[in-house]
Amino acid sequence: MLNKKLYDEKLKRMTDVTRGIIPDRVPICGLLETYALAYADSTVEEANSSIYSHIKAYGKIYDDIYFDCAFMPHMSHALNLSWGLGSDVFFVSDDGVTVQHREFCPMTDDDYESLTRDPVAFILDEFIPRKYARYDSDNKEQHKAFISSLRPFVEFALTMMGGYTYFYKVLDIPVVVGGSAEMPADMLFDYLRGFKPTITDIRRRPDDVEAAINSLLDYCVDLMRMTHLMMGTTSAGVPWAAKNLINGVIRRKNYEFKDFPWIFNPCHMPPFLNQKQFDRFYWPTYKKMVEYLSRNGGHMMTFCEGDWGENINHFDELPDNSVTFIGPIERILQIKEIATNNSVMGGMPQAMLRDSTKHDCIEFAKYVLDDLAPGGGYVFSTDKVLIAPSDAEAENLAAVNEFVHTYGKY
Repeated sequence: MLNKKLYDEKLKRMTDVTRGIIPDRVPICGLLETYALAYADSTVEEANSSIYSHIKAYGKIYDDIYFDCAFMPHMSHALNLSWGLGSDVFFVSDDGVTVQHREFCPMTDDDYESLTRDPVAFILDEFIPRKYARYDSDNKEQHKAFISSLRPFVEFALTMMGGYTYFYKVLDIPVVVGGSAEMPADMLFDYLRGFKPTITDIRRRPDDVEAAINSLLDYCVDLMRMTHLMMGTTSAGVPWAAKNLINGVIRRKNYEFKDFPWIFNPCHMPPFLNQKQFDRFYWPTYKKMVEYLSRNGGHMMTFCEGDWGENINHFDELPDNSVTFIGPIERILQIKEIATNNSVMGGMPQAMLRDSTKHDCIEFAKYVLDDLAPGGGYVFSTDKVLIAPSDAEAENLAAVNEFVHTYGKY
């Protein structure tokens, strides 16, 4: 590590926020995805062809611009693995950097009974062969597909471990994402059934949808534990990983989460639900997952995408210091007033960093800090993850972060 003292200072700012302690200054998190590749004059193709190039490209912006922590040290999706199994869900835009996805959710309305009866069996035996073309074949071809998937899987795992190590040991940058949590309702909405069918089914067959969502809870908790094990080991250490592999995965009990890095949770379904639907289909399993995570030492990082309306009023029911909510300034101001026992992150409009002058960006950053920083419980970041090359002017981003690092001192 080049500067352990600097790393520890940055890490403490983040953990202070989630422990209800006012840090020495407002921490700055880089919500950067493939935008980092564009900043380094790299592309998805180049990053996917070399683990070293991938990690170095992602790290360049953190080397040049001040941040207290990073969102991810690499691309979040195993693209080569997905493409190798015959899926075209993910695709790269003409700019060579922006990764997009198209919806392909091959679960039908006749599958609810199978899903509810045994979610794991349904996903492995029925859903995956429909999702990935190379698994929709006889046993011999499925075996070939599995063997061919090992190399891209190992490469992605090595990129993950290498990225976390590089940021930790070379750049002195903590990485905030240490696992992923897909809420049961979002699992149905995003991956299994899809947007329009799920919303339609809520109206036409609500009991089936509710039963399916409840049945997915244990599966989603298992995924959360597994991703935390994979992504949290670099900072938590091998003894922690070995203990959790034995106790939490094999014996399925006594899993111990770390309160940093956090579990990333993108919530997509709530903006499309009225309050009655939210109370029935979304909130019960969301609350259970947050309570489970908090009870076992972890911390949730929930991205409140879209307009949640009155549904955010539930947030005061959650355990103390259990969630950091991310969003635009108007939403996290509301959340901070309601969920006084938890923390918020975001506030800086991505569109302003793209379109406005440096002076206007700094003035708005001052407004954000003046409103959100008092009392602690706040992490400064953009209100959206930066993906496309045009999502922000790098000069604006650098100027704003420099200002916040100076002005945001408690």
